[in-house]
Amino acid sequence: MVATVYQLSLKSGLDQLSRSGAVIVEQSADRLIAQLESYRELTDLMARHPQISALLEGRSTTERTSEFMLRTALITGTKEIHALDAIGRVQASSILEDQPQIIGADWSGRADVVAARTRRMGVYHSADENGQRSYYFARSVLRDDSTPQGYVVVKVNMDELEAEWRIDETVVTFFDPAGVGFVSNRLGLALRRDETLERVASATFDYPEGLIQQLPSYTPSVVGGVTLLNFPKGGEMPSRALAVSQDVPLIDMTARAFMDAQPAISQARLLASLSAALLSLFGLGFAIFVQSRARLADQLRLEAEANTKLEARVAKRNAQLQKAQDDLVQASKLTALGQMSAGISHELNQPISAIQNYAANAKKLIERGREPEASENLSLISEQTQRMGRIIHNLRGFARKETEPLEKVNVAEVLNASLEFASQRIKTEGVTLNVTTAPEAWVDAGQVRLQQVMVNLLSNAVDALTDCARKEITVSLSKRRDQVQLVISDTGPGLADIERAFEPFYTTKEIGASKGLGLGLSISYGIIGSFGGLLSVENLTTGGAAFTITLPALSTPEAKNDTDIASH
Repeated sequence: MVATVYQLSLKSGLDQLSRSGAVIVEQSADRLIAQLESYRELTDLMARHPQISALLEGRSTTERTSEFMLRTALITGTKEIHALDAIGRVQASSILEDQPQIIGADWSGRADVVAARTRRMGVYHSADENGQRSYYFARSVLRDDSTPQGYVVVKVNMDELEAEWRIDETVVTFFDPAGVGFVSNRLGLALRRDETLERVASATFDYPEGLIQQLPSYTPSVVGGVTLLNFPKGGEMPSRALAVSQDVPLIDMTARAFMDAQPAISQARLLASLSAALLSLFGLGFAIFVQSRARLADQLRLEAEANTKLEARVAKRNAQLQKAQDDLVQASKLTALGQMSAGISHELNQPISAIQNYAANAKKLIERGREPEASENLSLISEQTQRMGRIIHNLRGFARKETEPLEKVNVAEVLNASLEFASQRIKTEGVTLNVTTAPEAWVDAGQVRLQQVMVNLLSNAVDALTDCARKEITVSLSKRRDQVQLVISDTGPGLADIERAFEPFYTTKEIGASKGLGLGLSISYGIIGSFGGLLSVENLTTGGAAFTITLPALSTPEAKNDTDIASH
């Protein structure tokens, strides 16, 4: 029985550890993809830039294009940017000033350029003799007849990207097809090979000879039906680790988290010991009972003493079991808190990382005597701090109800401002926007908070259309009797659990970077309620979802009079 208790407790603890590891791996993969996404978008933008086309068509010089690339790299935090001709030879580079010999280098056989030749986004990664790791994006520059006239290559410094990961408690490493740990939140595990994950030769990624080392040696063992990896004590790896892996096809790597299994094993041993103690107590009680039958004269005295001791010990053991159960509940709570805090950490880490990059770039620009470009970086830093302020303001608004004075607001003007704010993203995502609006629709509200709600609903609608063939958003503003009604609908998949749409931390989006905390709709619902209105949602029979804002209307003369008085 004691062995059964140990096995069941151990299996439960390892299963919980495996689920936690799966969440950590998925969040880490999302975070890395989100960090690389901005550089992927930069590659697309540069491939369509007129300056690059002018160089490849002979209408611009290498020096002028290289200067443009250098300014772009400093502003965006990119390590290097290169322009290649149709053959695959470097024609201009952001590092021309430091490395003039780069011009003419032949990259035609490199994997990212080969992929870009087929009009796909090419990716490639490698490391130099100093161990500095780089990730590359390549995209073809097309002529009017859609044939490649050259290529743009963007280089990313992975050491800077993973700097914010170093505080993570769990060891997470991304292994490439050669089994080499290319990205890790432990610097000592970078460029370490695990032969069990090797699918291609490490020479495929142009790693310098002698640079790649083996992962710290480990021996596998099966515990509770689960394979654990036993590492030497005192290293960066847990001494007994549960490896949880997930393939990340978008970057062609395998993410692996090494979860510390020792707490689960210790807890199983504790529960087994408590079970053994309880069995011993029951055996002792039975022995006392048999002896009392033989000595009838001492029956009452012995029974009372035995019962007193037994009750005291059982109470103590029950208290220990209750504590163990409370620890399990607390562990589950911490896991949930960890998921939420990881989302919050991601939301704040993005602007923090951007601020670090912009500050470093500003320093370089000042050293080069480019004060105007440095000023642009400082402006971008200001924007990122404002973004952090908005994130914290949203969290604070969710944590406690905040009140602000209401004013007479024309919903039509707020809607126009919101559509202008979201227009760039709507256009980028290829979404068709249909708008029907009334010229005047006055209500008592807060103009900034009302615009916040509209922008949030428009952003959610664009997110819902990401994988849809038909991308349409319909916006309708109308005034009916004593109510103003704004309807924002999309042609997306709709909401699977519409009853939970306005619950805090409930979201249909993927976990991870730039996907949000699930607070937007909950905060929007509270804002509209503070105006005396109602925010509702329904799934449309034709597909998609429709969010409706209903507010008490003011008569147009009343609104205009108040506005005129305020102007005087």
